[in-house]
Amino acid sequence: MSLKSGLKKLKRIIGPGVITGGSDNDPAGIVTYTTVGSLFGYSLSWFMVLITPLMVVLQEMAGRVAIIQKKGLAKIIKENYGVRIAFFSVFILVIANIATIAADLAGVSAVLGILFEVNFLFFIIPVALLVSGIILFENYKRFKSLLLFLTLLLVLYIFSALFSKPDWEKVLIGFIPDFKNSTIFLGAIIGVIGTTISPYMLFWQASEEVEEHKRILKPRELEIDTIIGMSWSNIVAIFIIIAAGATLFKNGIQVDTVESAALALAPIAGHWAFLLFSIGIISSGLLALPILSGSTAYAVAEIFNWKEGINKKLHLAKGFYFVILLSIFIGSLIAFIPISPVLFLYYTQILNGFLTPFLIIILLILSNSKKIVGKNKSGWIKNLIGITSFFIIVTLDVFLIMDLLNLSF
Repeated sequence: MSLKSGLKKLKRIIGPGVITGGSDNDPAGIVTYTTVGSLFGYSLSWFMVLITPLMVVLQEMAGRVAIIQKKGLAKIIKENYGVRIAFFSVFILVIANIATIAADLAGVSAVLGILFEVNFLFFIIPVALLVSGIILFENYKRFKSLLLFLTLLLVLYIFSALFSKPDWEKVLIGFIPDFKNSTIFLGAIIGVIGTTISPYMLFWQASEEVEEHKRILKPRELEIDTIIGMSWSNIVAIFIIIAAGATLFKNGIQVDTVESAALALAPIAGHWAFLLFSIGIISSGLLALPILSGSTAYAVAEIFNWKEGINKKLHLAKGFYFVILLSIFIGSLIAFIPISPVLFLYYTQILNGFLTPFLIIILLILSNSKKIVGKNKSGWIKNLIGITSFFIIVTLDVFLIMDLLNLSF
């Protein structure tokens, strides 16, 4: 196979998996990875490698079931487990998504405020309108191309890390598993899991696989797309951790917001690292916001049997687009509330913590049901990884809830 034909085939394969993986590095995720790097340097890089196969398997299960059934995840849950369970799943998803939309809008606006030396509140509405306009007025092909471009633009974080001049010997040591006996370290691991394995990613990829009009399941292509997407997502995350470790951790600076992370980089790593990091935050927000609002709309539309799809004209899917605009509008209002976006993320992580294990069980059952997937059942390796994911997330969520209760009392 020639290089040209190989690239052409790869271009045909990449799609929902790559876009979904890229959206995982939204401003909320950047806060998490930067915080991890500022607290522990490079010592959690190994965990990003460990969690990658968990992400791949869960996303592949969701995509495979959706392609075979030619339905989104919410509709499949409703048809197989009833309206109540489906409504419960979508209700938690909607709350978590809207809160994350608010945090991401605040994060993008905060960085724009730094770059233009204007109060970030002035940018919230323009960013919300820009995202809404892209979703409403771009056709599906151009919309997909834009998302893929924004996904590739995350390479800026790699350059940002390189400009930070890390100690590569210490970076390599960070890939050796190392557990620290502290509540903060456990909280960091929970934060990483809450950021990397998010329910909205499962709902989005499932719906987009159907949107791509894939009438025949091509397991290998689905796997390649998903592996590339989740691997790219975590490679970028590792370089964000490296950038923070080489600058913030080295100088004893701790951050908990995207603007403080960007500002801290400027005097330490230089103007270029700061600029690349800031542009990366803006592009990641513009990538994640349509996917967060879109996954919300897909799920709600499937519950109420509305016509859905980014490829449909506005007048053909009014309810679907109304949910997109409403979620962005509510997220914008929340972004104006004088509460730290990090606090929003903390509580949405708890909501995701309840929903993700529940979805894992459903995916395990669906992807192994002959009635649902026919002969395309999950193999024992995927099942083992799925079950392991369930127990890891449940165990860590218990610790998270205990920590929350301690804070409350």
